[in-house]
Amino acid sequence: MNRMLASTSAIIGASVGISGIVALLQHQHPFLLLFVNNLFYIALPFSIIGGFLFLLERGWFNITRYAFRKMFWSAHAKGASLLEEERPIADRELLYRTYSFRLTYPFLITGLILASLSIGISFAVLV
Repeated sequence: MNRMLASTSAIIGASVGISGIVALLQHQHPFLLLFVNNLFYIALPFSIIGGFLFLLERGWFNITRYAFRKMFWSAHAKGASLLEEERPIADRELLYRTYSFRLTYPFLITGLILASLSIGISFAVLV
């Protein structure tokens, strides 16, 4: 839990710092408008990557992977049975494979916090 909190806060701090630096380097509009826009642009990839990793961890794509592997395994099994090199993979092993990524929750939480922070700043200050 402490590692997740530390990595989440480090990513948030770096993202806010990068957004501030980029907003200072652009002199087209007021600083807060550029800061909010850059913060939201930085939050988008974190939300998308974190959401995709979360779905992958939870097994959302297991059925699709199972169908493709079953289809290609039956074609590959004929050739492998002649060579007798590979053992057949059990259906249960194909269907219930799980993954665990260390940065899933930090990316997801960072994206959601940065997006809500940029929306909150835009409504509180810029409206």
